[in-house]
Amino acid sequence: MEKEKYEAEYAFLRSQINPHFLNNTLNFLYAKSIPLSDELSEGIMVLSEIMKYSLEIDKDDKTTLISSEIEHIKNVIKINQLRFNNKLQINFVVNGPTDSVRIIPLILITIVENILKHGICTDAAHPATVVLNIGEGGSICLRTFNKKKKGPKEFSSGIGMDNIKKRLSHFYEKSFSIDILDTEADYTIELKIEQLATATRFENNIYTKRNSIINENLIYPYPI
Repeated sequence: MEKEKYEAEYAFLRSQINPHFLNNTLNFLYAKSIPLSDELSEGIMVLSEIMKYSLEIDKDDKTTLISSEIEHIKNVIKINQLRFNNKLQINFVVNGPTDSVRIIPLILITIVENILKHGICTDAAHPATVVLNIGEGGSICLRTFNKKKKGPKEFSSGIGMDNIKKRLSHFYEKSFSIDILDTEADYTIELKIEQLATATRFENNIYTKRNSIINENLIYPYPI
């Protein structure tokens, strides 16, 4: 019943947008914008790719190639560069083989979007960092770090992270762990996923630690 309720809610959300209409509209705007601005036309094209991927990705928590997820993350970062007037400071690094590695969709991008929403993303001295390490056996480790915005906070329902945890638990059961270090100044996530076929089971750790000390091992300030 819980699974049916989840699928019904997701189907309802998807039904609110007609992918065919949206795609045609964005293609029309792209064609019209080409003679006006290279930056505008590029932004519309990137947005079209983002929306197309988000709407067409399998809705039943079946896996997708991680290379497709990586490309989706790059597109989201690219369009946010336009939003921040090319002042966005975020280092996105991928290490390891991506061929044939699969993951349930839209997990990684939700974490990246959380950084863009709540993190300081224009400070060159402290860039936001996203490092994706892929092991030979298809294991996945995502580590992120960002400074948190000061002053008034953007509204957040917390649904994004709760949704991630539920979907990970539903699909990977005990073959994953997520460690969140949330301080007044910084926010760090370490997500580990073992492939189900060869998984060494974790104890399904899902917890948040609040501490003023940052684990330096989770920070990878490499160039994009």
